[in-house]
Amino acid sequence: MGKRRLFVGFVLLLIVVLLVALVLYIRPAKSLDLRYSSIDWKEKLLVMAETRQPELNLSESELNQLAKKELNQYVTEQELPVNVTGAEFRLNGNRLTADLNVAWGAIEAGVEAGYLMEYSSGRLLLVPETLSIRRFSFPPANFGLEPISIDLGQYLPEVVKVKEVNFQEKALRISFKLDWIEVARYLDLL
Repeated sequence: MGKRRLFVGFVLLLIVVLLVALVLYIRPAKSLDLRYSSIDWKEKLLVMAETRQPELNLSESELNQLAKKELNQYVTEQELPVNVTGAEFRLNGNRLTADLNVAWGAIEAGVEAGYLMEYSSGRLLLVPETLSIRRFSFPPANFGLEPISIDLGQYLPEVVKVKEVNFQEKALRISFKLDWIEVARYLDLL
């Protein structure tokens, strides 16, 4: 009887040690937050007006700010099974990687989600391709990740309409259809 208790105790201790090791392993590798700053569209339009080039580059940093803003709004409106505590978005051509810090009660994890980006008819479509926690990969659909469709026009002044999006290595080059007179009025140049 004593050997059996000792064996059961050892197995329970082993399970606890393995669970603690797993929880420590999946913890986020870096500290992230959800703070973001707004993009000065008026300044970008002023540069476009000065150069007479109806296009702008949206840098990886600016895309990160827009994505964090959108994520903040999403997590406050949705009932999620985890609490998103931080995020950072990286761009590589038409691939977007989202590094997320999430918490489920006292358990924290660093999650990486990879998306393929496509542009069509004024909408940016993000299709989930990968999902991993450290070296453990999971099918994105198993965690409810679905394609995300973003209307780029919602972030721009009404005088600007998106014509085309080209994916650069660390930026998006956005071409516009616009009326220069309306842009000048918007910028208070007339």
